[in-house]
Amino acid sequence: MSGQFRVMSWSIALGEWTGTRIRFSVWFVLAGAVLCLQLPSVSLGLMATAVLCFSVLLHELSHVWVARGTGGWCDEILAWPLGGLLFPSPHDTRRAQVLTALAGPAVHSMVCLVTGITVWRAGLIEGALNPLSGWPALSVSTGLDVVRSVIMMLFVINWALLLINLLPVHPFDGGRVLECLLSEWLVEETATDLYLRLGALSGVGCLISGMLADQSGWHGTWVVALGTVVLVLNLDEISSRRASDELDSALLEYELALDDVVEEFEPIEDEEALLERWRQHREASVEEQEQDRQRAFEREVDMLLKKIHGCGFEGLNEDEQRQLLRASRQYRDRTGRSEETV
Repeated sequence: MSGQFRVMSWSIALGEWTGTRIRFSVWFVLAGAVLCLQLPSVSLGLMATAVLCFSVLLHELSHVWVARGTGGWCDEILAWPLGGLLFPSPHDTRRAQVLTALAGPAVHSMVCLVTGITVWRAGLIEGALNPLSGWPALSVSTGLDVVRSVIMMLFVINWALLLINLLPVHPFDGGRVLECLLSEWLVEETATDLYLRLGALSGVGCLISGMLADQSGWHGTWVVALGTVVLVLNLDEISSRRASDELDSALLEYELALDDVVEEFEPIEDEEALLERWRQHREASVEEQEQDRQRAFEREVDMLLKKIHGCGFEGLNEDEQRQLLRASRQYRDRTGRSEETV
């Protein structure tokens, strides 16, 4: 999320689990309030909110597990009512990226398969499969009713999350899959720009459809809300990427000018010292070590750039700012070495 729209990244830290920091968006409070108003009682609304938080947490943890299992990593989760705003860093292969993106919808599918048996036996499966049909009859009068209500909520909420996250638009998992597929045929920057513009158009389409929907109650309102979120997030991401590109260009120009100034004052080394330094560098630069350093460098830069996109530059702590500085220096060193070998 860019600095212009950081309100989406407001969150509450819930600690760390398996090396991953977990944060929940404050928008869960609004989602809980809406559920309490929509359902017959506050107790049912609070139950539905708890089920929503649990389902989203499973969704995000599945991304983390698959990303790590495919050779990637993830050190932070930012969950919001429709999924997550910080995507893990899977291995740089298309297969790893697609599998990581589809891990969340896969978890929702499994939950729906398990709970769908109970919903089907209750004769409510047809209405539950229609996300615009409203909530089925729920009750908390007895212990058995509570269990049935929880199972019904698990099915309805996970089914809705599955459908939403399969939408091929930013920031949902279907959008990440579409971006990966487009990048196979187009330049990466062009693919990203195209899919963000398609996401913005989809948001406008949802807005119009929700306003024209001939449904009672909250149904059209939910479609309008979804379209608003999709439109705002895609426009904000387009603006954020443009600002980031401009910042990168400005930093590159500054670094090149700074390098020119430093070179003017650099002492001239004698031939023996220069030869010794070259020999040491040659011995240390074996192919495997260079590849490991390159992968670590790229992952570090990707993490920092995603953090800047998600929370703005102000969201970096002091350690991460130092990491960004080291990565910048390493990039300049690597660029200098590449130019020397040309």
